[in-house]
Amino acid sequence: MFFAFRCVRLSRHRQHEMKITMKVLLTTDGSKSAEQTIRWFSCLPLEHSASYEIMTVSNFHVYGVTPAAVFDETIRQESNHAHESFQRASAILKELGIEAAQVARVGNAADEITYYAQEKNVDLIVVGAQGRGLLERMLIGSTSETVAQNATCSVLVVRPQAEQTEQVGEPLSLVIASDGSETDRELATQINALHLSGPTKVQLISVIEHPYLLEPGYEYDSLITQEATTALKRLADELSTNANHIEKHVLEKPHVADAILDFLCDQKADVLVLGDKGRSAVSRFFVGSVSRGLLRHAPCSVLLIRKR
Repeated sequence: MFFAFRCVRLSRHRQHEMKITMKVLLTTDGSKSAEQTIRWFSCLPLEHSASYEIMTVSNFHVYGVTPAAVFDETIRQESNHAHESFQRASAILKELGIEAAQVARVGNAADEITYYAQEKNVDLIVVGAQGRGLLERMLIGSTSETVAQNATCSVLVVRPQAEQTEQVGEPLSLVIASDGSETDRELATQINALHLSGPTKVQLISVIEHPYLLEPGYEYDSLITQEATTALKRLADELSTNANHIEKHVLEKPHVADAILDFLCDQKADVLVLGDKGRSAVSRFFVGSVSRGLLRHAPCSVLLIRKR
């Protein structure tokens, strides 16, 4: 299941005066996971005052010498499946009074999503972590990972837990990972553009890598800790959410990804927000190694912020 959004960007001083207009593209493969993703998304505390389209992508797997009648029947079945998938997805949105039009595409799902997003200048793609195939039920689906790797815009990989879809009205638990770089400003800008309208629990975290060779009781230079604390405070000041309180945590662990994963599990987070590029040279190749590991193994949904 996949979604994409195009948000109208406003200067920060106007974000509280005007509503954010979004063009939302939803794509479904008809799986139970895809429909769960739509329902999870529809329960997010966002302003759902956007225009919506639902895209279905058919990929005809017919090989070798195939009689025309068999080929035609395959196309007919795929077309029927796409229309039924759209109908089920549309019904979920109609529960919130959201009307959506259908867009039918043929080809590779990941390619069609990324091509469409680039063609329409989309700001955010939202993809379900699982699909219909057996291989796509292992960790993150191949379509989801390909979209996250190749998209030129931000990507939200949705991994809804069954109980999360039932927690309507509960505060959204949002964990934002800071690396102290210019990426933090982009995190704040795009989170503000989503216009979170409901109760939200926001926790900002920064990880200081603590090598194994150091003694467990070793204390970093106070300037390093202070730098991380200052970066979190700066990020908090740039966020405009309905959160009553924004918590800030500086963590010390040998590995950044392990520290974040442990924190997500302890806090039972709903969404992790992080940038796709950090300050290291390695992370400038496609999605950074930390981001890639978190996309694959995070117990919650992951919003990967990518600067346009």
